[in-house]
Amino acid sequence: MAFEKTIASLQGAYAILLISKKEPDVIFFAKNAVPLILGKSHENEVYFSSSDAPLIGWAKEVIYLEDGQYGWVKNQSITLLKEFEPQSLHFKTLTKDKILAQKDGFRFFMEKEIYEQSLVAGEAIMGRIKDHTIVLDELNTLCFDDIDAIKICACGTSYHAALSASYMFERLAKIRCNVEIASEFRYKQPLLDKRTLFIVISQSGETADTLEALKMAKSSGMTTLAICNVDNSSIVRTADFTLLTRAGIEKGVASTKAFATQVITLWLLTLFVAQHKKSITPEILSSEIEALLHIPLVLKVDEAIHEKLHRLSKRYLHGHGFFFIGRDIFFPLALEGALKLKEISYLHAEGYPAGEMKHGPIALADSELFTIALMPKTLLYDKMKSNVEELSARDSTLLVISPEPFELADDFIKTKQHKHPMGEFFEMMLITQLLALEISIRLGNDVDMPRNLAKSVTVE
Repeated sequence: MAFEKTIASLQGAYAILLISKKEPDVIFFAKNAVPLILGKSHENEVYFSSSDAPLIGWAKEVIYLEDGQYGWVKNQSITLLKEFEPQSLHFKTLTKDKILAQKDGFRFFMEKEIYEQSLVAGEAIMGRIKDHTIVLDELNTLCFDDIDAIKICACGTSYHAALSASYMFERLAKIRCNVEIASEFRYKQPLLDKRTLFIVISQSGETADTLEALKMAKSSGMTTLAICNVDNSSIVRTADFTLLTRAGIEKGVASTKAFATQVITLWLLTLFVAQHKKSITPEILSSEIEALLHIPLVLKVDEAIHEKLHRLSKRYLHGHGFFFIGRDIFFPLALEGALKLKEISYLHAEGYPAGEMKHGPIALADSELFTIALMPKTLLYDKMKSNVEELSARDSTLLVISPEPFELADDFIKTKQHKHPMGEFFEMMLITQLLALEISIRLGNDVDMPRNLAKSVTVE
């Protein structure tokens, strides 16, 4: 038929739904390299979507179509083919939890998802810590004796989670780790070593550049691991191993709880690798686990701080930009804080390592430049203090986030005292998310659906 001949001649990535005047009661469909899900209701109604979330409450079961599959639906009857050969229909049950797809009294899904982070952090950890050890049953057959380095590939928020993990892998597991932006990795003719564990991170599991990077690694013979939030997604089905982040449905385009659970899952993985390579002492492992178990409490939103950020946000609606600065693992958090702000407020924001400010960016400092300084007490506090003092001397407007009062700050958010840097990391993550949310709301923006963006980036 004409549709089959057309599909056979197509190249590249596509997800097609087609209705013709000749057969108006038939829907033709085809998929390659981008997601397409076919759903069916109790009444045998048929639905199509690029992800699970829109189908909740409508479809009871779904088929995650594979590359090269195509077919048509007529009178609630589904025909599925691949390379002209009929394919069996293997439906899987879709989650019935509609509550996750509702705002539940919050102004925006993003706000709801920020508040859910305490709960999903517990989900990410559940069953993965037993008797003071890390237990990842999904990786039981992964031989770490054959692994002497780690390479992580990701995009956007997931890239920032990967950068955070690179500090942990080298510091705790004593294993070399480098991080690549997936869209750059694909075209740089990278040197791929079979003794390197290749990790990809994606919220949706459908990120086109990350998926293609994963396929490159697999074809080179590398062992591959996916850190993902969506089971049955393309990346999960392609990777050799998978760790699900268990964040649940995230409807806000700007990721919040996805980032939190990615970092937690990578922290668990770091300690798991450290155990296997015996690169961590029992005492340090115990203290890391204690800190991990405390994170769900850290992620409970303090209503007083949220209210303070709401009041402060009216001062940060103008100016010529924002610098988010941090050191060590707080540098990736600065990148993520800046990304959250620019995604939903449309204000210019950059994340920088605080020590790099004097190598050029400090030329921008004046009273109309807003600096968000992440100043943890447990990690390089004195170095950060020196960097922030330099910005203050150039009259930059300073919002300092720290457990220690800072006299030069124009605005100050006091955080709790933590024993471990990751406690400060997650509390500051919450604050930067809420700050971006409140600024965006004051500007009258659609927080959940920012312009020009999509939840699943399925194009290159």
